[in-house]
Amino acid sequence: MIDFTLILHPILVILAGLAGLQDWRTGEVTDWITWPLFIAGGMAAIAKAVRLDFLPLTISIFFLVIWYFNWMGGADVRVLIGLWGLWPLAGFLALVTTGVWGLILVLRRRGKERIPALVTIAIATCLTFLAEFARMVV
Repeated sequence: MIDFTLILHPILVILAGLAGLQDWRTGEVTDWITWPLFIAGGMAAIAKAVRLDFLPLTISIFFLVIWYFNWMGGADVRVLIGLWGLWPLAGFLALVTTGVWGLILVLRRRGKERIPALVTIAIATCLTFLAEFARMVV
């Protein structure tokens, strides 16, 4: 049987990396990266909820509330929902990394600059992939 994570995880790393690079350079991310992640992750979260695993759907709704109150940008939320639905470990580590980086910037700069969240999400996704790859090799 084919392990689809061997195909899916590298694709997610590439998409998150492209989003992080665009966010770093321009402060904006094109929709062709974020919307497919959002739709696929949302569908995966709903499919998991049907199997009585409500955590990805609950987290996705939480992210939508965060977006609604304008506490995080739309592209950041779409990528995080995609990761939580398709690769929960990467989604969790991306959220933790973004939170720690945001706290550092707020304390250091007193919240005067924007936080490029997709950069930290991309870094966390890449590190998750490398850790899982290393675990498979060893």
